[in-house]
Amino acid sequence: MSAPQISHAAGSTRIFVFDEVYPFRAAQEQAEKKKLSAFGLLAKINPMRRPTAETVQLTKQELRYEPFWHITATRSIDYRSQATYQVPVHNAYAQQLQIEGLRFDVARQKDKARIEFTATEQCHRKIGFDEYMDGMKREVAAASLPGYIKKYKFTEHEEYENPALLKPSLPLQAATDLAIAKLSSEAVTAHEVLRNDFEFERRHLYARPVFAFEYRWGPADKTGVIEVDGLTGEVVESGRWFDEKFTQRFTRERLIDLGAEAANMALPGSGIVIKAISYGTEGLRKP
Repeated sequence: MSAPQISHAAGSTRIFVFDEVYPFRAAQEQAEKKKLSAFGLLAKINPMRRPTAETVQLTKQELRYEPFWHITATRSIDYRSQATYQVPVHNAYAQQLQIEGLRFDVARQKDKARIEFTATEQCHRKIGFDEYMDGMKREVAAASLPGYIKKYKFTEHEEYENPALLKPSLPLQAATDLAIAKLSSEAVTAHEVLRNDFEFERRHLYARPVFAFEYRWGPADKTGVIEVDGLTGEVVESGRWFDEKFTQRFTRERLIDLGAEAANMALPGSGIVIKAISYGTEGLRKP
């Protein structure tokens, strides 16, 4: 089998930025209401030592743009597979069948008769991948990311410069490799793989606005972060502060290069799952 080919459809890599919907003032008010919850549940319910409005102070605040990916790809695989077929024979007196010079003995069991033969199947299969991935490698509800795209306005950018844009801890190359790994994990029943290619239709970056408010609980010398979604107004009490942001103009070419040097996942080849075939009389198998 030749090495797998990985290609990208024309225009597959794109940059989209959501418009801010929820106003800063409203986000600030939400954060102030929730600031005592920024240090975890145990701190909040501890009767001897808990944060209070007087001991918790705002230390910094920002509007940042958080990245997430929408990756779609197709694995196309051509392969050969061998299968034993059972064909019923309806003539009660037939002892042998001849098909294009090949002879097959008729096997009988009670009132049923059949012939068996092993055939090489020429197969073609396509396996799809369509997932959203948080660029900061956090657990995000699966429905929330596509929900943003369906409900809120965003604009495409050939290039984008914004010091509030977070640098993804899951770079494009790593997201691509994750898609390849998942596609490769799909088992294929084959004796010989002839072609095993991967084409990416979408490698889209989306940046959404999020307000972050960092608070310090003085007596405990602890900090906590309240996040407010800049689209929905939803509050996250156990937020995080991210310092690493882009310091230069963000382009599609830069997006493609982003993090490529850090990718350490093996490309498929050894990762292809080929299911062993046992020769028997189990009838047809699902390819």
